[in-house]
Amino acid sequence: MRYLFLCNIGPVQDFIATARRSRDLWYGSWMLSELAKAVALGIASQEGLDALIFPAPEDLGRLGDIQYSVANKVVALIKTSPKNIEKLLQDKIASRLQMLKTDAYENIHGDFKRDLADLQIADLVEKYWVAIPCETDAEYPSARAAGEALLAARKNTRNFNPFPGAALPKSSLDGGRECVIPVSAYPKNGNDLTREQKIKDLYRHYHARPGERLSGVDLLKRLGMLKSELDTSFPSTSHMAALPFINGVGPEKYETLRALISNAFASEGWDIPETDGALLYESRISDWIPAGTVQDRLRLSLVKALNDQVGSLRPSPYYALFVADGDGMGKIIDAQTDPKTHQTLSQKLSKFAVDVPLVIQKHEGRAIYCGGDDILAYLPLHTALACATELEDDFRKKMKEFKTDLAEPTLSAGLVIAHHLTPLSEVLEMLRAAEKIAKNKVAGKNGLAITLDKRSGPTRLIYDKWKLLNERLDLMIGFVVKNMISKGAAYELQEIKHTLGQTGIPAKGIADEALRVINRKNESGGGKKITDDVKAAFEKWLVNDGIQPDEIAQELIIAALFADAQALAGNSVTEKVQRATAA
Repeated sequence: MRYLFLCNIGPVQDFIATARRSRDLWYGSWMLSELAKAVALGIASQEGLDALIFPAPEDLGRLGDIQYSVANKVVALIKTSPKNIEKLLQDKIASRLQMLKTDAYENIHGDFKRDLADLQIADLVEKYWVAIPCETDAEYPSARAAGEALLAARKNTRNFNPFPGAALPKSSLDGGRECVIPVSAYPKNGNDLTREQKIKDLYRHYHARPGERLSGVDLLKRLGMLKSELDTSFPSTSHMAALPFINGVGPEKYETLRALISNAFASEGWDIPETDGALLYESRISDWIPAGTVQDRLRLSLVKALNDQVGSLRPSPYYALFVADGDGMGKIIDAQTDPKTHQTLSQKLSKFAVDVPLVIQKHEGRAIYCGGDDILAYLPLHTALACATELEDDFRKKMKEFKTDLAEPTLSAGLVIAHHLTPLSEVLEMLRAAEKIAKNKVAGKNGLAITLDKRSGPTRLIYDKWKLLNERLDLMIGFVVKNMISKGAAYELQEIKHTLGQTGIPAKGIADEALRVINRKNESGGGKKITDDVKAAFEKWLVNDGIQPDEIAQELIIAALFADAQALAGNSVTEKVQRATAA
């Protein structure tokens, strides 16, 4: 008897919702990929590599590669009894989880409630599976449809097994699991030497801050894979925000700054807990050093180092978080009516996923997750648009052979420009909202939605078809970088909508007024009028394309932020800007 086996491994949302640092988010996503690969490897070892439909690697070795990512789902055709596969599934997940746990525990250098941590980690993984008889390839489409429906139903009927727990403070990340770090490890109020030493030891031993209570699962995220080639120091959001500045000042000056700041910390008896671009921000000192004289002295040392080396130049506080998902993939998968074509589709998606981290790394970002057509990544502002565009283009090229009359495989994406100190949970919430807008509000999908959240002032949102929005932003970035239009033009266009939007004036009249404002603007920083090229671009957008003045204003404000990052990074004459200004 042959069966179609489908398995989901979680919890996905729990890992996302409880992430407080970039590393928490990365490790949770990576761990689910590792568990899915362990299941896939077990099935392939028993049933043969051809049994795997999703993922469908070219060889078994890929499933043992820690840099190879897959989605948290496994689909396979099996001949073994599903009950035996269930045992294999449990054994493979338990074995891989044990290895990951052992690795993390080796990096804990203080006492912790190990038995409770073991229980929490063992209770962590959610695994759901179904098996549908599928004797012939002709039965594959109906078996897959029935299997997907049953799997969805199974996931909705979760197991709620009793968990013993303990009368201890709860994790500050998830609010449910108990903290396994001893209460005695945390500093009490006051400014004595014991308090300072405990703050230092908390980070050295557990990678925890004084206000963080960590469960066994939290310690797994913080301390797992610290010594691997994958991750010796996962970059912080502050580092991503600082990258344009680091590029601009150059490696020699940046290393000088790091040495000066490191020496200042060492002279006060403090190890630097993070050695990336977070050190460049005064606002981060309070994360490591308790309030008082030492903190004040270190703050002054940091300011002096920056003033001496770069004058008034400072890093931007903003970075980008990017998410993308394939459009119409359900219909594309449904169009694969036999296992072989579904395997081919899986292999193409796998090839795309393998290339994604390389593209992101080339643009100085960091991939958090890339499984099939799903991407989550951190990006610095000076390369964010170029990276997103390259990924979208690569996906279309790799997947074009699967286009059908009902669906064309394209990407839709959300990108959030956020302050480096904004809680990651809030940024993720904005990101998912942006992705939903790109998928649901852009006709025909293949949309890009960008949200700007500065912590102060209104949240700004722009969206359109990827190609159209990119073309406008490219031109606007070029205009701003070349000082071909003042940044104040955006706010004047925004005001037009506020003052004329409710007056009953026809759309053409509002567009004409907006164009009049643009035509009388000067170039930035001088009395020279804007060029005919700039006027023609705004006339096309406002009059020919019918885009509202406030929408153009939002795009211009966001384009100016990208332009500032490029200028800070020293990328004022990039290929993109040259192309934009020559258009």
